[in-house]
Amino acid sequence: MMEELLRTVTELPGPTGEEEAVLAGLETEWAGRGELKRSPIGNLTLRIPGAGPRVVLAAHADELSMIVRSVTADGFLRIVPGERDQFASPYFIGTPLRILASRGPLAGIFASTTGHSQTLEQRDKTRLSWDDVYVDTGLTAADLKERGVGIGTRMVWEQPLRKMGRLLVGKALDDRVGIAVLVALARALEKPPARFDVTIAATVQEEIGLPGAASLSRSGDGYDIGFIIDNSLAGDVPTVSSEHMPVSLGGGPPLVHRESSAHYSTRLIRELHAVAAREGVPVQDAVLYHYHSDGANLIRQGMETVLVARPIRYSHSPFEAIDPADLEATVALLVGFLTTAPGKASRG
Repeated sequence: MMEELLRTVTELPGPTGEEEAVLAGLETEWAGRGELKRSPIGNLTLRIPGAGPRVVLAAHADELSMIVRSVTADGFLRIVPGERDQFASPYFIGTPLRILASRGPLAGIFASTTGHSQTLEQRDKTRLSWDDVYVDTGLTAADLKERGVGIGTRMVWEQPLRKMGRLLVGKALDDRVGIAVLVALARALEKPPARFDVTIAATVQEEIGLPGAASLSRSGDGYDIGFIIDNSLAGDVPTVSSEHMPVSLGGGPPLVHRESSAHYSTRLIRELHAVAAREGVPVQDAVLYHYHSDGANLIRQGMETVLVARPIRYSHSPFEAIDPADLEATVALLVGFLTTAPGKASRG
């Protein structure tokens, strides 16, 4: 079930600033499950009213993307990243792209000069800039204009989710894995939870600097506790030391103590460890660096906050890899926390 759910949400295009397809899919999925609300900037929330403190669980709907800065006279697209400038060095030459033209999606390829066409200077370059790459669609400038491609048109990687051994590999697992967890969580909470008043939120524009989460409670919804459902780095690959990142796929969701923007609630982390022990759910602990999430903005809004992640290999690439068992463990952990008082075992 989790594999098919993840396949569905990763196939929806949701570049930063143009997350509508993902949000519309969630609106259909969540209709009738509680109180749906869409904020002016696009955040989508589902409230499942209940007793007790108000809890919000958030994952971001956007994915890594590129955006057209100009169209050449001969029909090539000059591009820049759709995210923060930390992605200033382009890579993954040859990756297929889905260009979100206003009159329907187009195929393209992320390209640069290669092979016999390269000059000696180009061959000697060890680092490409955005001036060295472009997108080829096989169309002329006139064709592109007719199809609705111009400055500001966004594009995402065109990579279907596929199985590789026990793993699932594809694009946009950051953070459609979190979205899939929220969908599964909403399905599991068929009745209002006894402990909390629960809101599930899909935020926008996380990858450009977190503005979606920054506005999450400004609609007048006062949340007491915030959960961020995002990804954690995995250190179980040959080029990463376990001393730097002692997190592995299949080990359960990491509970993040600190990342580049915030320290997280030690009280909530202790309670989640107790829930994990009670429910028999594997969890890991993590300290992250060179990493930002929506969590800091929940803290700024006065919420006691925790980051519950899933380990991921090859983050911010078209071939992100996860173990679906970690998704199932994350859902079980969150359901256990939301529905069962501390010290009591959940039914089943």
